[in-house]
Amino acid sequence: MDITEQLKQYEGTKLYQEKRGIFRNNKFYPYKDSLGYWTIGYGRLIKAGLYIEGITEAQADAFLEEDLAEARKGAVSLKLNLPTYSRWNDFLVLMVFQLGLTKTKEFHRFLAAMTNSNYATAVAEIRNSNWYRQTPNRVDSMFDYVLKG
Repeated sequence: MDITEQLKQYEGTKLYQEKRGIFRNNKFYPYKDSLGYWTIGYGRLIKAGLYIEGITEAQADAFLEEDLAEARKGAVSLKLNLPTYSRWNDFLVLMVFQLGLTKTKEFHRFLAAMTNSNYATAVAEIRNSNWYRQTPNRVDSMFDYVLKG
């Protein structure tokens, strides 16, 4: 599964959002995420009152691609010098996508372990974080992708 499809799974597929009433009449509508932030489509944070008429699937996909491109730039800016085709690169992109670059940079011991290719310590640091406690299924799925392929 490519990273875009992974994010759609993590953020809520169209079918999932349809079951929750967020996707209806062929449009995605704003909703509050688990932390109370207004969101639309596949995890796009928005200001309250925007997109009250909903957005199309094409718009949701475009927002996802924009947000994913921004997360990729953020992951590269960490300058961890991971192997080019390492799945850890995708892990970092997914982490930045969910948490934002500022919050990701707060994981000092994780980032130090990644810089030193000490992946066991990196995993332990994440598993001992509030992020993991808040979204264990998502993070475990990310680890499965990286560690098991």
